[in-house]
Amino acid sequence: MTAAQRRAKQAPRLQLTDTTFRDGNQTLLGGRLDTEEIVPIAALMDGVGFHAMEAFGGATFEAQLTQGQDPWDYLRRLNDATPQTPIQALIRGQNLVAHHNFPDDVVELFVAHAARTGVDVFRIFDPLNDLRNMEVAIAAAKKAKRVVQGALCYAISPAHDLKLWCSLALGLAEMGCDQIVIKDTSGLLSPQAAWELVTALVEQIKLPVFIHSHCSSGMAPMAYMAGVEAGAAALDTALSPLAWGASQPATESVVAALGGGDYDTGIDLELLTEPRLRLAQVKEAHAGDLNPVADRVDADILRFQVPGLMLDDVYRQLEEHHAGEKLAEVLAEIGRVREELGWPPLVSPIRGVIGTQAVNNIISGSRYTAVTQELKDYLQGLYGRPPVPADPEIRRLVLGREEPITLRPADLLEPMVEKARAQVKKSGAEPTDDRVLNQLLFPKQAAALDGKRRKPKAAEPEEAPAAEATPPPSAAAAADTSPSSGEETSESSSPPPGSAVSEFDVEVEGQVFRVRVSGAGGGAAAAPAGGQPAAPAAAPPAAGAITAPMQGLIVKIPVSVGDEVKLGDVVAVLEAMKMQNDITTSVAGKVQAVYVKEGEVVSPNQALVAVS
Repeated sequence: MTAAQRRAKQAPRLQLTDTTFRDGNQTLLGGRLDTEEIVPIAALMDGVGFHAMEAFGGATFEAQLTQGQDPWDYLRRLNDATPQTPIQALIRGQNLVAHHNFPDDVVELFVAHAARTGVDVFRIFDPLNDLRNMEVAIAAAKKAKRVVQGALCYAISPAHDLKLWCSLALGLAEMGCDQIVIKDTSGLLSPQAAWELVTALVEQIKLPVFIHSHCSSGMAPMAYMAGVEAGAAALDTALSPLAWGASQPATESVVAALGGGDYDTGIDLELLTEPRLRLAQVKEAHAGDLNPVADRVDADILRFQVPGLMLDDVYRQLEEHHAGEKLAEVLAEIGRVREELGWPPLVSPIRGVIGTQAVNNIISGSRYTAVTQELKDYLQGLYGRPPVPADPEIRRLVLGREEPITLRPADLLEPMVEKARAQVKKSGAEPTDDRVLNQLLFPKQAAALDGKRRKPKAAEPEEAPAAEATPPPSAAAAADTSPSSGEETSESSSPPPGSAVSEFDVEVEGQVFRVRVSGAGGGAAAAPAGGQPAAPAAAPPAAGAITAPMQGLIVKIPVSVGDEVKLGDVVAVLEAMKMQNDITTSVAGKVQAVYVKEGEVVSPNQALVAVS
């Protein structure tokens, strides 16, 4: 049977899934499009003939809450505006649309409520391709009688061969998935790999195969064509103003390229003209939100086999350390760390864990001396199961005698829905599913949204003060989204002459620290909000003292002068780059001095503790 014949048995025409308002919006604009901008354009696209419109979920959920909009209200309006087009949601398994695992009752409520509110197609994936993290979401979507797509996060490594891909796809089929998606978030899917993978999946799994890729490396259009010729049933595309770069190939280009042949989509280009022009105007209004790193083709992705946004994050971290000359070392270290961690796909949030650890290893000059809590969680199995087991020596080095879990991570979690419902009710709000889910997923943003709703209109200022502005969501939480600072700054009322001073609040485990940074290369200190900055240590540091590998906030000092410590004991916990890093001692002995206090901001190479 030829590839064309196989395709003809799956669908009469090649199908296109529109990703303009989810992935295009997320990757290029950081999710900044609002409901009033999206819904009128989506209404113009209704009836064009898309297989579905992916417009809910992913990092856009958090972005909408951060902007003071309710994602559930948006979903209702979008559903009303597009009666002829199925709405698709992207769900990260037990993470849903947030940054960590949730218990099963939260997953079940989220999926059921999304289905009731307007989602017709659920695309479900897990960053590690651990099917255990997908089973509850898949079962909930099937129970809601919705179309379920099981997505495989594409990766290149010695562990990722056709046998593994087909085994994973078979597992998804046995769970009840209706379609299989090759989800290439890095833009690393080559035409040859696409041909081989689609051919194998079509022949062995007998389910329609969809392809989702990003144009970051420039290969996506060629991979799409190869995949279609091998029997792919559908492709993901975005309207041209929010296509290319870190987004998907342009719908108009794909429609025109395939028109009139065996793979004609049946879509009329004229029907896309008005929505394209409207979207171009909206994009122009968001010129300041456009991420220049994402809005381009980056050949280094092919050279280093590292996703574009991960590369950008590495560049940024090295610049913060004034260590740009160490780029080649860090890129080599990324591959080494990834191998030691079991060849996980470079998908958010895992790629952030790997990238940060690689930078830590090179900057500190000692591998795994400074480790993040996220790395510990990963090696303990709290993210799930990697393609192959992590290196036991690395696991022992990081975890000590702690053994990783072998059960499904969510089995460790207690139900949360009823507690959250009671909490919402106690706050004086109606405990609707909308509010309960917002509270569970993003409590800070949910509280701000409810406060905004309760606020009398007469009391609302025309423009919010700059200090109250809410920052956009971070890149690590938005699989495949643009980076942002995530910190607020304000001018000091009386800065020292000739120095720049900025203050910002940092919340760590429920305690808020007011941090002041002054002067070029000057010191910084912090204390609980409303208190006085911590005084710097008076004693000069001893030679050979343990130093900070990077700038950050001292969250915890678990040792005191006189304490006996063993090799590898944690002597400080440093929060940097939105991760907590354990600073360990490389010698056994007695703590002779502690030079910093909890809540203090430290500079790279600043002495923390002396042990001898």
